Amino acid sequence: MACPPRFKGVPTLPSLYLLLLLLYLQWQQAVLPEQVNNTAVSANSPAHCAQPLAQPSALPPTLAQQVIPADIKVLSWNIYKASHPQLLPDLQQLAKQANVLLLQEAYDDPMFDALKPYARFSPGYRSYRQQTGLTLLSDWAPQFHCRFYQREPWLRTPKASSVSRYAVANGVSLLVINMHGINFTLGIADYREQLNRLAKLVKLHQGSVIFAGDLNTWSDERWRLVHRTLSDLGMQRVSFTPDHRTTVFGLPLDHIWIRGVTLTSAQTLERTSSDHNPLLVSVHITTEEPGGDKQH
Repeated sequence: MACPPRFKGVPTLPSLYLLLLLLYLQWQQAVLPEQVNNTAVSANSPAHCAQPLAQPSALPPTLAQQVIPADIKVLSWNIYKASHPQLLPDLQQLAKQANVLLLQEAYDDPMFDALKPYARFSPGYRSYRQQTGLTLLSDWAPQFHCRFYQREPWLRTPKASSVSRYAVANGVSLLVINMHGINFTLGIADYREQLNRLAKLVKLHQGSVIFAGDLNTWSDERWRLVHRTLSDLGMQRVSFTPDHRTTVFGLPLDHIWIRGVTLTSAQTLERTSSDHNPLLVSVHITTEEPGGDKQH
């Protein structure tokens, strides 16, 4: 039996897949987050972020209201692109409980900015409808804020990280890091690179640290890497009891690690407006006079 004729110029199914993939990758390149100008209070790369961290932690001339108190509450939450109608009411309620909110899978929108006096958006993945990324909401302005991203090795979509330093008292400062871990990888080389970029910045900071986010620790290998890297920086993992964090393969995805602060409370709050539950911690930052006398 004769085979049906094959029409010239008609692409095969694999060719169509390849063409669509190339178009997708080209589009992702075209919609990478726009770079911001580096200033004394903002940076858009790890290298530029390292410059103020490498300087002494002595406070620059600053307004009194920009010095944060020793006792603060910090919330970290992947809000699933704010796609649930209950998300905004939940955020409004939680913003009253926490001084600093670290959001993943947020997007740049005035409704988020209105929740706190200070707001900064760090762009990551962009869909055809909206730009998503990380949002920092705070009762106070940090001394400086950095934002940058790491590309997913397969999809080439960017995952954002943000770094902020707050003035406390007596020349003490608090470094706050919000990370959304890259997800689709074979092995952990790219994931290690993303984590190490932040670890290098923590090493430059002489003071307290809060490291939080959706770290996507869905494998033992990823979990061990995070534990080893952050433990080597003198950080401690916050545990939650009861623990309502989202898990994959039995491993929690969301974390908070701390250094140089005393943990006074830690809880996971059950919410149905996202596929992740928010993490809320209360900490006390111990300030120290130049001569070594601690103040509480």
